[in-house]
Amino acid sequence: MKIAQFLKRFVIMVVVCGLIGFVNTTPAIASQNKSNQIIDTPTMPNIQKKAEDAVKGSAYDTNQEYTTDDGSNQGLNEIQGTSDINKMKRSSNEKIPPVVKQVGKALNKAGDQINSATDDSLNKASDAASYMKDKAGDVMNSLTDKASDTAKAIKNKVKS
Repeated sequence: MKIAQFLKRFVIMVVVCGLIGFVNTTPAIASQNKSNQIIDTPTMPNIQKKAEDAVKGSAYDTNQEYTTDDGSNQGLNEIQGTSDINKMKRSSNEKIPPVVKQVGKALNKAGDQINSATDDSLNKASDAASYMKDKAGDVMNSLTDKASDTAKAIKNKVKS
């Protein structure tokens, strides 16, 4: 009984190990196909030569592969040229770019919000000052009334 159970477990372990080995080697076998290889990869000496040329040049030099001296490739930028100039959203009579208009609108909106906030705070401060003034006036009236009452009481005491 124990031998059958041992053999059963051993066979399961062999199958699992074989499955793990097969799964790990399948990508390596698939990569040996010649049709999947990348063509025109630069060899190591070419890469090293380009790296040395980049190090020897000045940091402020432009890459000559992407820039040209003739004016034929002028457009949005040096690399893109005029490739997407027709896809840009711009009306025919527009002189200010849309980005500038959007920034102007955002700044105006922010300025309006700041103005309304300062107006609100000034109104609240004015209301608070008026309230304090009214309360101070009430206190002064109360004190003068009490002082006059006290003076009358003292006068009446002195007379008697």
